[in-house]
Amino acid sequence: MKKYLSYAIVLAFMMCILAGQLSASAEGSVVIQKVVKDTVMYEEASTNSAEIGELTKGSFVSVTQASKGWTHIQTPEQEGYVTSDALVKLKSEGYLVNQKGGTTLFTAPSQHAQHVGQLYEGRMIYVYGTAPGGWSFVQYGEEIGYVATNALKKPAPTKKKINAVAGAELRLTASPNGEVLSTLPNKTTVQYYITLAGWAYVEAGDQKGYVKASELADIQLIDNKVYNKGVPVAKGAKKRVALTFDDGPDAKVTPQILATLKKYDAKATFFMVGKNVSRNAAIVKQVYEAGHEIGNHTLTHKKLTTLSIAGVKQEVNGTSNAIYAAIGQYPTVFRPPYGATNDQVRSVMTIPSILWSIDTLDWKHHNPDKILAYVKASVKDGSIILMHDIHQTTANGLENVILYLQKQGYEFVTVSEILQ
Repeated sequence: MKKYLSYAIVLAFMMCILAGQLSASAEGSVVIQKVVKDTVMYEEASTNSAEIGELTKGSFVSVTQASKGWTHIQTPEQEGYVTSDALVKLKSEGYLVNQKGGTTLFTAPSQHAQHVGQLYEGRMIYVYGTAPGGWSFVQYGEEIGYVATNALKKPAPTKKKINAVAGAELRLTASPNGEVLSTLPNKTTVQYYITLAGWAYVEAGDQKGYVKASELADIQLIDNKVYNKGVPVAKGAKKRVALTFDDGPDAKVTPQILATLKKYDAKATFFMVGKNVSRNAAIVKQVYEAGHEIGNHTLTHKKLTTLSIAGVKQEVNGTSNAIYAAIGQYPTVFRPPYGATNDQVRSVMTIPSILWSIDTLDWKHHNPDKILAYVKASVKDGSIILMHDIHQTTANGLENVILYLQKQGYEFVTVSEILQ
């Protein structure tokens, strides 16, 4: 079986080079697509050729060539042509094999199907979708197939940066012999998931794979200073802004904001109130797993400058502990309610206190158009924009804010990133 798959992969690679019609995926030279309707497979790229099989809706196939409305595909059992409108491109997600002793990879979603190989415990693999009966279609290196979904776990990432002057080679597998997918430049911020035998699985935008663990460094912002703007970028680099949201998470509004941010691949920072964290732990996890930064906004949103040191500690530590309980990580930044801080408050802090460059006043006017107007009037490179993910009008107005900033050439980063 492995020999057959290897031949298929080589064939796919050669055809892509010759035809120049199909790009390799971020996961390597195997391109995976999903069947979106029951369809017939033909021997040649014509309905006049012999019918050699049928594919059911929901199946996954590897694609080797696409041209003029037809796509050449392969399954473990056969290969041939289908009309391109029967397929849809897929994005994968990184998952961890967490079953003790590893798990078996099958050609079909069944324990009785042929074995493709073994996925060892601790491996990060790519999941393209699910099949009925508790199965997931996955890829690791050049092996593709089905595994039991309950053998997998979605790990929570932490942010790190590339610490290699010449950049770090991103490889398909955790091996010095793994296919080189790209080189991540020095100081690139990545989402780090796990280290396996000296290799760290990371994601940087659409790029994902393994780098040497020794080429990663922690992002350190351990201070109690107060910031109201970010560091301007070097001449010629893309301008940056930090979108920030206070007072959530909210069961209704925060998921809407997450959906808009995902649509435009924008990162943000959420300053959360501890009492809301406890009520909405699942949403906190969604925020974190989407790659956004989570900040501390106290337990009950009290004005800290009116409290004793003990009171400040209770407000701050209560929220930090609630966030840790939800995601297994402590918050990386802090925002004092009402922007109220002083020497006593800062003496309690061990992480940066973040104010803002632009207050959209969304809490006051509840008007999506005014949110955009405030942004237009004041935005510049390094701006930290204040909004709240508890107001429906903020969720309604976010898309126009993002579209405007994109048109002006801005990149959306987290607060920790904009301070560097």
